[in-house]
Amino acid sequence: MIAKAATISHGSNAIRYSVNKDRADIVKTNLLPDDISPEAMFKRMMLVQKMFANERKRGRPLTDNVIRIEISPTAEESKGCLADEFIQEFDSIDLSKKTKRASSKQTNLKGSQYVVALHRDAKSGILHLHIDANRVDMEGKINDGHLPGMRAVMAANIINERRGWVQSEEIG
Repeated sequence: MIAKAATISHGSNAIRYSVNKDRADIVKTNLLPDDISPEAMFKRMMLVQKMFANERKRGRPLTDNVIRIEISPTAEESKGCLADEFIQEFDSIDLSKKTKRASSKQTNLKGSQYVVALHRDAKSGILHLHIDANRVDMEGKINDGHLPGMRAVMAANIINERRGWVQSEEIG
């Protein structure tokens, strides 16, 4: 399994693409209704960010408001949903020593709004997961957006090792 992640400013478009009815099935929503439009999901995420905006007055405004994650397991690895396990590992990774930033200690995607969609590539039909998560959790804390790609690779490798799967470096 391989994974990649980034913080993005185009969350509404990303969610719309992720849950595109022709190419995807919503697997899970966290702290969001699953029977609303992608635009409504994004608006609910922005409402949470606005609720806690006064507490975040210092520093730069939060422009990259969504963490976008793609998980690409092999066909055999895709049996069962990896989203919960992946999010648990993603949240547990401490990058604070590497980045010298206290905010990099860990994320709280588990306590944040997100949508997980099982997505089929238009050309190849390969199944993969898209996770679009709010950068602000339900307690008003910002999910660290520094080096999310490294955090995603590390989470994938932990799961690969635990399950005896091929490590991402060997796949790539």
